Amino acid sequence: MPDTGSEGDRMMVASPMAKAEAGWVVRRSAAILLGFLLLAMPSRAADWQPLREAMVGLVTGPEAPVSGVAVIVVRDGKTVFAQAAGRAVIDPTNPTRERPLTLDTPVRVASLSKLPVGIAVHQLAAAGKLDLDADLSPLLGFRLRNPHHPDHPITTRMLLTHTSSLRDAEIYGLPPPYSLEELVRPGGAFDPGGTRWADEVPGTRFTYTNLNYGVMATLIERLTGQRFDAVVTTQVLRPLGMRAAYDVRLLDVDRFQQLAPVYRRQPDGSWLATVDDYQGRRPDDRLTIFGVKALVPLAHIVPGRNGTSLSPQGGMRASARDLAMLLHFLLDRGGGLLPATAFDRMLTPHWTYDPAVGNGDVDGGLLRQWALGIHCTTHGGGPGAGDRWQAGAKDPRLCGHFGDAYGLLGAVMADPGGRWGFVYLLTGTPMIRVTGPVSSLTVWEQTVVDGILAGVNS
Repeated sequence: MPDTGSEGDRMMVASPMAKAEAGWVVRRSAAILLGFLLLAMPSRAADWQPLREAMVGLVTGPEAPVSGVAVIVVRDGKTVFAQAAGRAVIDPTNPTRERPLTLDTPVRVASLSKLPVGIAVHQLAAAGKLDLDADLSPLLGFRLRNPHHPDHPITTRMLLTHTSSLRDAEIYGLPPPYSLEELVRPGGAFDPGGTRWADEVPGTRFTYTNLNYGVMATLIERLTGQRFDAVVTTQVLRPLGMRAAYDVRLLDVDRFQQLAPVYRRQPDGSWLATVDDYQGRRPDDRLTIFGVKALVPLAHIVPGRNGTSLSPQGGMRASARDLAMLLHFLLDRGGGLLPATAFDRMLTPHWTYDPAVGNGDVDGGLLRQWALGIHCTTHGGGPGAGDRWQAGAKDPRLCGHFGDAYGLLGAVMADPGGRWGFVYLLTGTPMIRVTGPVSSLTVWEQTVVDGILAGVNS
């Protein structure tokens, strides 16, 4: 599936060009660390040496496949590894602009943005303001139905588990003055070829759909009377200690100056900034839907009319250190933001892939189990199943979320038992993807994960 900038898309390619892009693997042992590329705070150097070397190898040399990488590992409540390598800003025409990636560099983190939105939804449910199994139509103020199954209500549980039967089609977000109702209307202006709604009965089949979060963002606004990002910021981000924001204008002054673009490595080896290359100039009262389109004044957003405008599915700008706060939320069983029963419900699997009936689109095998807004790996499918972290019996089961858009790859993943977990961000990667033999992860992610597991298991 080609990466068109949508959240979560992965392209599995093994062409000659792809193999050339992967050639750095056999040469990375000879990589020389550039002086400004590395920031390290490991707890025990010997334990984390493979990960440190892997990160340096990813970002060093003329064929480096990654522009910048940041990793944080937490074990038994303590940060045991935290390091960034590579460049946050790349500008050969003006080298004075170039600066190293740090753990505090905010970037557009793609689908990792979904985690705080999901937490806010669970908070509303825990407060008794939302029934996860109620028909959403009365709450949204219009009839939300799959035209193929008009008697089956769409519920929040279906949105959280990506079983709503909604599809992204060609666009899953609109600026004001458009409404969510116009976006999801069967046969409407934004339903090209009748592809907005799938044929299956709502609640029966998993298909990862970004628009589910646009609906939930609108739902948050209808229930609170505020823009979804204001609710998420007040109720989730700030209590966790995150300085993140769903629009670049809402970053404080110093955070905006630290903001880094996301990059794609071109076939000629150059790096193209795909999003957020503001060069230090704050946008003039404009928002950029998905970072690149439809500039409109923020004041035009009417809470409850269309929650897709600020990209709830992928528009959060956050640093690796910010994301570590989400990791602590998972490891600390809600981090004080959710009662234990609500957190348990959030992490309880609600959909698992059954190959006998083919009850979902598994994206090369990576997506095999989903809780209520949380992705869990299964380690039960055997070699090549897609969602393994490593070969062999020690393959861990982890829960959290991935991010993938515009060249960024990232993850926030935790042991459901609360013992350990990790965050990684790769802030620029090649146009052509290469996956390895263990899973559907790219070889660059697998390199990082191998180093993390080597440290955790040492």
